[in-house]
Amino acid sequence: MDAQEIASWLRNHPNFFDQHAEVFAGLRLPHPEGGHAISMVERQLITLREKNAQLERRISELIGYGQHNDALGDKLHRLTLALFRAIDPETAEAVVRESLQADFRVPFVALRQWTPPVFDPVSVEMQAYVVGLDRPYVGPSAAYESAQWFEPDAVENAELKSFAYVPLAAGEVFGVLCLASDDAARFAPDMAVDVLTRLGNLVSAALARFASDAQARLGELD
Repeated sequence: MDAQEIASWLRNHPNFFDQHAEVFAGLRLPHPEGGHAISMVERQLITLREKNAQLERRISELIGYGQHNDALGDKLHRLTLALFRAIDPETAEAVVRESLQADFRVPFVALRQWTPPVFDPVSVEMQAYVVGLDRPYVGPSAAYESAQWFEPDAVENAELKSFAYVPLAAGEVFGVLCLASDDAARFAPDMAVDVLTRLGNLVSAALARFASDAQARLGELD
């Protein structure tokens, strides 16, 4: 009989070691880390300890994920409250920039709009690029003139290596939130973008409020 047949026979006869306990007690196996031989019971204990260690590592990872998500939720909550208190689009933009740089540790932030009440200079090509995004872009490439939107003093001694472009929309796309980093892994192409999507929805809703107010005032003048 080969080893596979023996293993199959033992699985089909689980009472073998009950009937021959002396065989089980007398088995000696090599230690998994080398060296002296150990009993079957000792080998099982080592296996159980290894499994317990794996479970403990997994539990630690899950706890870490939960703590990370809690911290992220707190940051988004603080940003939401600050945007509620903003009284004009300029204040709202300042709030977004401060939150991303201080809370989310994004070193370079720019925000551009091309509909009332804000008309930032944005090329037609860049607008078309943003409108064509069905999800936030993350990766190493800067789109059109956007690399020039970040504060000159801030990027003077930094080489921008990764970018994120988050469309801002309320029915139609009206702007873009641009993030950049000198760390190539910060906005890597394979990263999940669900947080960026939530951030875009939040900023869009806040800024669209001022656009609605501006359109209402224009309607009153007409």
